[in-house]
Amino acid sequence: MYLLLKLSLFFLITIKVSAGDFIMNCSGVDKFPVFEKIDEQNTFMIYSNEFQCTTNTSMIIFGTADGIVETENGKQIENILNKITDKYGHVGYFKAVPADIKHYRENDGEFTGASINTWQWIGGNGPFAELKGVIMIGAYLQLGKNKYGGGNFIWKATASDISDKKIKAINSFSEKTYD
Repeated sequence: MYLLLKLSLFFLITIKVSAGDFIMNCSGVDKFPVFEKIDEQNTFMIYSNEFQCTTNTSMIIFGTADGIVETENGKQIENILNKITDKYGHVGYFKAVPADIKHYRENDGEFTGASINTWQWIGGNGPFAELKGVIMIGAYLQLGKNKYGGGNFIWKATASDISDKKIKAINSFSEKTYD
């Protein structure tokens, strides 16, 4: 029994020690082609963006996001889907999900100035298949409108306790060998 307890403790410590973070640093341009302010507690927006990111792995990615952001009785609901492609052509999908932590949001008129959101990898091929189910918490900061009416933004997100095995698998992907 004592040996089993020692092995279990060793296993738990090893898993924690051999786990790391997956970090994304992104920038891009977002647009709100539709913004309807119904009243002080209720809004409706169509959201769209284009972005590019580096990660702390071999992945360099770019993509688009589209969706709807509603505020109902002061509570924000996001239904946003990202389609992401890596430098080798692998495709992945990422969506906004409700968070266990309270989202922070600071609005500046029709634009969100800053927010903290939760996202989940929901599928894809290549390295994105390795990320399926991983939850990331990200901080978004809109830097202001550009001359074309879009909002330039930066976003940084982290997923913690990602196994070394998963990070190695992500780093092992190169050119796509399938369609």
